[in-house]
Amino acid sequence: MSVKSYILKRGATYLVVFVIAITIVWLLIRFAPGDPALTNVMRSMMAPGVRYTEEQIEEYRRRAIEFLGWNLPLPQQYALFWSRLIMGDLGYSTYFSAPVTSKLREILVRDLLLLTPSVLVSWFIGNYVGALAARNRKLDKFLLPIFYVLTATPYFLLGLLFAYELGVVYPVFKATIMSSDIDAIFTSFNGETLTNFLKAYTLPFLSLTLIAIGGWASGMRSMMIQELGSNYSRYMEMLGFSDRKIAEYAFRYAINPQISGLGIQLGTIIVAGIVVSSVFNYPGAGIALIYAINFRDVFLIQGIIVAYTLMVIVANFIVDILYAMLDPRIRLGISGV
Repeated sequence: MSVKSYILKRGATYLVVFVIAITIVWLLIRFAPGDPALTNVMRSMMAPGVRYTEEQIEEYRRRAIEFLGWNLPLPQQYALFWSRLIMGDLGYSTYFSAPVTSKLREILVRDLLLLTPSVLVSWFIGNYVGALAARNRKLDKFLLPIFYVLTATPYFLLGLLFAYELGVVYPVFKATIMSSDIDAIFTSFNGETLTNFLKAYTLPFLSLTLIAIGGWASGMRSMMIQELGSNYSRYMEMLGFSDRKIAEYAFRYAINPQISGLGIQLGTIIVAGIVVSSVFNYPGAGIALIYAINFRDVFLIQGIIVAYTLMVIVANFIVDILYAMLDPRIRLGISGV
């Protein structure tokens, strides 16, 4: 199977996955408990000293239902949802009083600023340290318990520990991060804004990265030990190859599952990023999603889930392409050759 055929096949598969995932999400939101229309009405009527009659409340509620499009038959609502989505219209956020698309841009930039360095740093360091541990028994005895502890620790727990110890008890870093800390480095970059940003950014970054390093390192260690004990490694040893050369070959085989695992891990770390952002008040999707759920902001909930589902699928697609280019057996395996 050619690379082009492989890419087309994987692209079609991911397109089906996207449609099914978004349809399930749309149905869950549509039939979730609560009345988003009434919630929006009550929120807009919270002005002190102003009283409304039942007829006025019902009229506002009717308008809110029309705004959501929930006065239409269900198939028509579904068709309207997809037609808007294809046109890039994700609706209007009642919480932020802004189009969801423009608000998502801010959220995505902030989340990518946290997630992208965390994913890359943890993947490279985790694989490197795991491979080192597999080759050195003394180092392995020291590092293995650390790998296990990191892997077993929930992201939010490490985040809370860091926030308390390094943000409150010993205030080396900031326990929370504000949108102004992030926006300042884009609008007025200088030494002061960079320092403030790093003080606020370090704890969320470490919470995500350290635990991910534990997972990558323990996975790479296991695969390297398996490869170093395989027949081809022993045969190379008999032929007189150096330990370094044998380890290089073993690393080439061991890294392939780690590349495919990167696609799977992206979904996990995005969810972890949402959890960690709620711990540190990080102004990303986590906080926005909490507000959106509390205020029944249907379009914002849909927009965040659609954007992050698409992000995970695209990332997995890219990883699949890279994996197939690095290891042709993947393409051949699909064609049954």
